Amino acid sequence: MPRGHTLKLINTHGTQVVDTWAFNAADLHEFMSMEHTRPHIGHIYPKVGDIMYSNKRRPIITIIEDSSPGVHDTIIAACDRYRYKFLGVEGYHDNCTDNLFSGMAELGLTPPEVPSREARCPPAECPQTPMASPL
Repeated sequence: MPRGHTLKLINTHGTQVVDTWAFNAADLHEFMSMEHTRPHIGHIYPKVGDIMYSNKRRPIITIIEDSSPGVHDTIIAACDRYRYKFLGVEGYHDNCTDNLFSGMAELGLTPPEVPSREARCPPAECPQTPMASPL
């Protein structure tokens, strides 16, 4: 998507977590990074007006509107087949990580890794991660 354009994410079911990744189209090794974003924005729950940064510390997305309930999570890793196996699921279970690879494959792309993601979580699906000061 060219710089300056906007993308509207719509949660069609309203009760699912919406994992969001962003990559630099010219260099898939540059991607939105929660580890690099949190220090820039000064909090762990992004809000309208916050700029999300790449792993090269460059702006990659700006949140310009947010009308959904819930919180943005930047701490918990995206679900994957290993999480579901850990939770006792036998056999394959659809998951966000495989969806990322599948969606990018449809575009003829392969992400070099699974970056941390930002996820919009309905209130019951993604409770706020408690954080304590180390001091």
